[in-house]
Amino acid sequence: MADAGTASAILATEGLTRRFGGLVAVRDVSLTLNRGELHAVIGPNGAGKTTLVGLLAGELRPSAGRIVLDGADIGGVPAWKRTHLGIGRSFQRTNIFPTLPALENVRLAAQAVARGANLLRPAASDTKLVETAQAALARVGLSGVAARVAGTLSNGEQRQLEIAMTLAAHPKVLLLDEPLAGMGPEEGQRLTGLLKDLVREHAILLIEHDMDFVFAVADRMTVMAEGTVLAQGRPDDIRANREVQDAYLGGHA
Repeated sequence: MADAGTASAILATEGLTRRFGGLVAVRDVSLTLNRGELHAVIGPNGAGKTTLVGLLAGELRPSAGRIVLDGADIGGVPAWKRTHLGIGRSFQRTNIFPTLPALENVRLAAQAVARGANLLRPAASDTKLVETAQAALARVGLSGVAARVAGTLSNGEQRQLEIAMTLAAHPKVLLLDEPLAGMGPEEGQRLTGLLKDLVREHAILLIEHDMDFVFAVADRMTVMAEGTVLAQGRPDDIRANREVQDAYLGGHA
């Protein structure tokens, strides 16, 4: 994980704002995501967290401010192109193809960003894509269910499958929106280990409501409330912040 003295920024926002008519969902948000760092964004419902991820992923356009990836302003770059630039994301609700085998789900994700794919032959016969998919499944611990129909997997396995699909696109940045949703304690422990492993090679921005999980995996944290940044810092700093305790953490402080 990133060390404060050697951290290198890969993704940053500067004064990021998003308005929906008269509603300001995200207001003047500035944060930095470093290589090898898991940065958790927390806050109550309606704080603007998912809107922030939508802005970073390119699904929403900023009303004001900048989004910078590797030094380049990508605020006007569409979502599909951000995937090619190295930004991958998961969703609050699992986004998979439930009637297809797990391996096929991941192979399709790899195919979506493959360069120079041969359009004159069946994609399923492309050994490089299949190998990429198999490697992504192995990375998240799902090699044993590659042939199973995705819709028959447990909720936790489906969340892992979605992360595998994201990894198949070779991202530099992972945007994970409530990956723990619906998981039991054992599945949550596996995800904790997976994220601690993935952060060695990826920058991860995480939204999650389970505070025990967040404090177990986060290197840095941003607390949002009513669309704005309430506090930023290391987990210990966030725990000790009286304003954050009063607004959100309560008994987790």
